[in-house]
Amino acid sequence: MTVIDNGIFNLIINHDTACMDFNPGGTRYPQELITSSFERECRYLQRLRNYNWCPEVISCDYINRKIHFNWYHNTCERKLSANWKEQLEIIVRDLAEQQIYKPSFYPKFFYIDNKDNMRAYAFYSASDQSEQPINIEFYRPILNPDRAILVEQLAIDGKLDMGVLQWHAFNTYIEWPEDILPIIYKKYFNLSYFDKKK
Repeated sequence: MTVIDNGIFNLIINHDTACMDFNPGGTRYPQELITSSFERECRYLQRLRNYNWCPEVISCDYINRKIHFNWYHNTCERKLSANWKEQLEIIVRDLAEQQIYKPSFYPKFFYIDNKDNMRAYAFYSASDQSEQPINIEFYRPILNPDRAILVEQLAIDGKLDMGVLQWHAFNTYIEWPEDILPIIYKKYFNLSYFDKKK
């Protein structure tokens, strides 16, 4: 069994099953934020379940705040599919069509299944375009120090439009091979949208 600490959740890998366990130790995360993050992950996995890039969810355990899904031991940090650029673009396109912002586009939150399909998880920080702006104080505990500094610069009166944070994620700090993320972003998100928020 392998346990990977992702802050507000641990990814527990046991043979061919992964478990997102939203029961972090310590007092860094308020219980309300932990529960909200777990419920948000479940809600987006349910909403996106018909896309072939969504994880194959086995169960969402609401009592114990655990989500189990099939696991293939291939994160995109270590392995990419043969046509990974096309698959990544499809995921970005589908999320844009669903009007969902997912700023956590790190390769560690993508994996390759045994049919060479890319799959995405970690939607706990995603939000709908219609929710904007959000109260960033509620989510501040899940930010790493670098993101906390950036969010402080972007927030207005304690609120942040996640579209602006996603712009930064795709264009300035998340790295994929060949610097492909900014190129894909430009195809599916209106750049003037960010310009208006500066």
